[in-house]
Amino acid sequence: EMPGSWFIGDLHFGHEKVAALRGFAETGLHDLTIQHKWRRQVAEDDIVYVLGDLSSGSTSGELRALGIIELLPGRKRLVSGNHDSVSSIHRRMSPNMDAFRHVFESIQDFGRIRIEREEVLMSHYPYKSQGDGPGRGITRYEQFRLPDLGAPLIHAHTHHSHPFNGSAGKNEMCVSWDAWKRLVNLGDVQRWLIDRKEARNGTR
Repeated sequence: EMPGSWFIGDLHFGHEKVAALRGFAETGLHDLTIQHKWRRQVAEDDIVYVLGDLSSGSTSGELRALGIIELLPGRKRLVSGNHDSVSSIHRRMSPNMDAFRHVFESIQDFGRIRIEREEVLMSHYPYKSQGDGPGRGITRYEQFRLPDLGAPLIHAHTHHSHPFNGSAGKNEMCVSWDAWKRLVNLGDVQRWLIDRKEARNGTR
């Protein structure tokens, strides 16, 4: 059986502010809820692409988050976010680099995979905005975002409650925990790519 592929962004383990925004009275229950879903969905040989923001970003909080992720099933690959000390946006080298390397098979600022015979990009951030207003995350990371040249992009960062909120057309799919309340599987991405193709070809 082929291993499955999963996508998730904005885990924010131990991040009080985010846990509160998600309706949790404290971070413990927030963190356990995500772990429970992950264990129910992911098999040991599956690949999980984590699209950044493991924690609040503090050194100790990050180590705690890495400790949680290490015990979860799957082979994990990181596309780093602004709250991750291994991201290239930070001036200093991560004090937790060894711990990150221990947990993740690969650590990148962005990546690409092939799905439905299409090149699909992955980044923590949505595309560089074309001035399309709110709901696309804080624009101070604009210089670290990819330009939208038409390729489909899987991203996180915006904490959208809907996978396609505020999206410039259908080139972007948000895999933030806020949008799905679960990990996103390959089938979810394939459906989006098929819908996107049909919308472009005017067949729907």
